[in-house]
Amino acid sequence: MAPLNSKNPLVSAAMIPAVVAVLCLAPFVDKAVHLDDPVFIWSAKHIHSKPFDFYGFKANWYATELGMWEMHHNPPGACYYMALAALVLGWSEVALHTAFLVPAVAAALGTYYLAKVLHLERKWAVLAAVAAVVTPGFVVSGTTLMCDMLVLALWVWAVALWAEGMKEDKQLRLFFAAILISLCMLTRYIGIALVMLLFAYSLMHKRKLGMWVLYLAIPAVVLGAYMWAACSLYGRGILSQAASFAVDLRWKEKAALFSKAVSGLAFAGGCIITVLFYAPLLWSRRVLIVSVVLIILFTLMLASAEKIGNSTVRDSDGVRWVFLVQVALMAAAGASLIGLASTDFRQHRDADSLLLALWVVGILVFASLINWTVNARSILPMVPAAGIMLMRRVESRPGVKHKARMWRAAWPLVPTAVVALSVGWADYAWANTARSAAETISKSSENHKGTIWFQGHWGFQYYMESSGHKALDTKHSRLSSGDIVIVPSNNCFTWNLPRKRYLLSKTFEIGPSRRLSTMNLSVGAGFYSDIWGPLPFAVGLVAAEKYQAFIVR
Repeated sequence: MAPLNSKNPLVSAAMIPAVVAVLCLAPFVDKAVHLDDPVFIWSAKHIHSKPFDFYGFKANWYATELGMWEMHHNPPGACYYMALAALVLGWSEVALHTAFLVPAVAAALGTYYLAKVLHLERKWAVLAAVAAVVTPGFVVSGTTLMCDMLVLALWVWAVALWAEGMKEDKQLRLFFAAILISLCMLTRYIGIALVMLLFAYSLMHKRKLGMWVLYLAIPAVVLGAYMWAACSLYGRGILSQAASFAVDLRWKEKAALFSKAVSGLAFAGGCIITVLFYAPLLWSRRVLIVSVVLIILFTLMLASAEKIGNSTVRDSDGVRWVFLVQVALMAAAGASLIGLASTDFRQHRDADSLLLALWVVGILVFASLINWTVNARSILPMVPAAGIMLMRRVESRPGVKHKARMWRAAWPLVPTAVVALSVGWADYAWANTARSAAETISKSSENHKGTIWFQGHWGFQYYMESSGHKALDTKHSRLSSGDIVIVPSNNCFTWNLPRKRYLLSKTFEIGPSRRLSTMNLSVGAGFYSDIWGPLPFAVGLVAAEKYQAFIVR
């Protein structure tokens, strides 16, 4: 594998997916702090003052104050990255989002590099990387300040270096890959899956155990050291606590296995909607006709159900056909990913095809059936493998001349990019409603002498607390007559207030994107958790975000 340097023609090719990543994400650099972003920001700020006590502070994130070590269910890798970036760029939204462009670009470059390692020609490797970038999963995740994009970058580079080290017997590549696996695990625990994935790949490639097993032991040692340090600091095992959290919530979930499977396929297909636009280039006409018939039958079958997860199939107007068609189409796209993995393995039957198949199927099983909720964040690590599988399949399809084939292989990226950017814009608009609401509430209560309390968390909490208001604590808050409590309509940890003690004073309405949503129960969109819906994004009429102000009697 030739290095990427200025004298190598690979440089110009590698820059294409990098530039595309920047063009897709740069318009959103002023996006408001969103969802779980505040937890990472608070931890990063704490690290500035106490770098060796990363979660040693308290916050109100679950409607009562708890230690951050009890609430933060990810290792602190992304928090340290943010803390380091803030030393140079500062803490503004633009500064932090600019810092997180770096791992996004690294992920794009890593996908290209891995495609080359897996023997795709340069032009197909470029298309594979771009196909991974212009997906709703990549674009939306690339505009958050959580750990997901950093995990993706570490993940794909670890796989690329490991695969190259195995193919060319380069021990230094294996060592650096082991370091990246360790960093990935210290950023999100899903990185543990890399050890199992690369073990299976290496065993298939070498057909026997060897010294390479010792390199895979490095991440295990690093994880053990981290767990020991965390236990010494906080008196409990953070990894076991995160696992208990996931198991507890999984048991509390009322959704049937069928609903979870449908949600998992829909999330995979929606986050990697690329596969839907590429369908005519991936499958024969006969397969496409059969698929259309199955999608229609599946839609009719869904219409006979009462619910899909927490989303009802019928409303006052009857069956929600628009919603069901979206579920069926995205689930079909998710099933197509499994078909791609299976076809690729049957066609090649080598270590590379096994790597891609296990990568895709493993992430899908984890996101659908093991993780505490189905969400796009858990699907994201699948994106590079999906892009590479797509181009391996298109490259192998016969029937057209070379130049025409390249054009046909590239054009589906255009509608995919349109969808991805539209979804990114919808999430951007929704995130900004929380910032706007906090500003509006603060201006309207400038002369109020009592305390302004609020329910809900996410970005709304970040901006309300920045304005001097207080998060309501179910155990410790003491409200006085004349105080105001703000209750958001679309948030977590909110509850109804007894009307005997609270009087509705005013309702603030802030309009998000009107026809597309990433997180709205009424249209079945739950990008960050399928508790809101079985789709990562959904088309439908989206109501304004409401914030009700109650006065304590």
